[in-house]
Amino acid sequence: MNDSEGSSKKIRVVDRRRFTEDGNPRDDESTESTNHQPGMDSEEGAQPQRDEQRSASAVTSEEFLELIAMLAQQAEIMMIGAEGLPAQPLQAKRLIDYLGAVETKTRGNLSTEESRLLSDLVFQLRTMYVKANR
Repeated sequence: MNDSEGSSKKIRVVDRRRFTEDGNPRDDESTESTNHQPGMDSEEGAQPQRDEQRSASAVTSEEFLELIAMLAQQAEIMMIGAEGLPAQPLQAKRLIDYLGAVETKTRGNLSTEESRLLSDLVFQLRTMYVKANR
């Protein structure tokens, strides 16, 4: 908004942090009052929070498993080669290392099924890589 347009709307800054400047948790009154903005009903005020939660869990278990399977397939194809493609063991090793990094970084955040599948795939690919490069 430009002052030359004659607009008198003011911007209001709302502190939504859960902690005070000295690191102590805010009491319930201050967090409730900071979460509500004038002119917005509780349904609209809660929408950004729901969107954040939705985006944090946007990747479903099925999508994650598909991603892992796709990377594992690519690593296997690069390891043994395919019709018209020579084997590329260095690129296969890189993909296997990526899957290992995903396994390490997601430890404790996966379901039992996801964790087991990822661990099994990484183990099988590493074993296959070692046998192929003897």
